[in-house]
Amino acid sequence: MNTETHRKHRHAPMSIEKAMAGIKYKIAIISGKGGVGKTSVVVNLAAAFRKKAMEVGIFDADIHGPSVPKMVGIKTEMRDILHGSHGLDPVLTEHGFKVMSVALIWPTDQTPILWRGQYKARVLRQFLSSIKWYELDFLLVDLPPGTGDEPITIMKSIPGLDGMVVVTTPQEISTIVCSKAINAAKELNAPIIGLIENMNAYRCPDCGRVEYLFGKAKGENLAKAFKIPFLGGIPLDSQYSEAADEGTPIVFKYPDSLTSQAMLKIADEIIKILPPREKVVVKERPWEEGRDHP
Repeated sequence: MNTETHRKHRHAPMSIEKAMAGIKYKIAIISGKGGVGKTSVVVNLAAAFRKKAMEVGIFDADIHGPSVPKMVGIKTEMRDILHGSHGLDPVLTEHGFKVMSVALIWPTDQTPILWRGQYKARVLRQFLSSIKWYELDFLLVDLPPGTGDEPITIMKSIPGLDGMVVVTTPQEISTIVCSKAINAAKELNAPIIGLIENMNAYRCPDCGRVEYLFGKAKGENLAKAFKIPFLGGIPLDSQYSEAADEGTPIVFKYPDSLTSQAMLKIADEIIKILPPREKVVVKERPWEEGRDHP
């Protein structure tokens, strides 16, 4: 390794560490495959923490299919997030949590991203070192599905990653692929906080009968097999997708729904598992580089 390369590798992790110095808990959410509702879980878990008066941020690391901005009601056009040479300001949503996504710097929703693996990894590391999160109780990172370059880059680049939350569904194919994600996290020595089973049951709104349309307790059994905590199940709920399409987390839009209650319980379970730390104190920054900062 030449001197220049060594210098870059030596300083890059420090810049990421500095950018994340004010974050109390850093959690990455992973799934073995797409289509399990991982991003919906991320958004509503953030909303659940926010309801508990926590300072929360979401980093949407899914370069090819970012969905977080849509689910929290952010337009995809740039929102004055680039701020000189001193970093990126995340967008502050109307519900009070911060969001950053690659989608926010794309020209349109239809713009394809034709990036090779090495370039994607470099862009993700640049984002990690440039976003000005300041003080957060929780930073939730929405990882791309699978165990390719992007998830590995995130897991290896975030200093002091507190753990991974794994999302699966009851279908057998999902639990099989999810096993690979769990093993990948273990191979990288990333602590696993627990497993969430999305779409685990359906309750009839008229008679109250519960149906396990895709099988019963598969997520819980998978957690037991890998000796990791089972954080809880999230029911099938038409209001879930309705809220996502409207850009409002169901935890805020339908706070009394079964899904909202499940999310709040899962948030409580995560808080119990994590090591206790004092709540962050947000510093006042009325002016920064000549303009107001939220």
